[in-house]
Amino acid sequence: MEIVAELLTYDEDTAFMLADDAATISAIVRRTPVEKLRAHKVGDWTAVEVIGHLADGSEIFADRVGRCIEEEQPTLRAFDQDRLARDRRNAERDPMELSRRLQRAHQQIVQLLQRPGATLRTGVHTQLGVVTAGHCGAYEAKHAHEHTLELAKAFPPS
Repeated sequence: MEIVAELLTYDEDTAFMLADDAATISAIVRRTPVEKLRAHKVGDWTAVEVIGHLADGSEIFADRVGRCIEEEQPTLRAFDQDRLARDRRNAERDPMELSRRLQRAHQQIVQLLQRPGATLRTGVHTQLGVVTAGHCGAYEAKHAHEHTLELAKAFPPS
């Protein structure tokens, strides 16, 4: 299978973005009442659901990075984010628990990709074709950063 998407590059700045965004989400959930996070809409989802989406996605991408590093060209299956959010009942979850899951997954990605040659290890995504572990880490960083900016704008430090 050939590469159908332009691969993103993982570097030190990407690692810092993963750490910084997890810290920003943690700060938001610590200083914002749960009721406000459950009431505020960001598109079709509440802020809690967005944080749940970030936690879910970060764990999936941490798993993808790990599998690319540990296995020979593993198959990386696409997932339905709306179905996953419903199945995991993210709207009802504790935002702090979701934040901790995000932080753990981002830390895992950074640790895994520090290994020599890790960023170049590959897997085969069911929709995108061949991708690298570095691309998976960079994609997660970019995706999480976009949502973190939305949430930071909605819930600025007081």
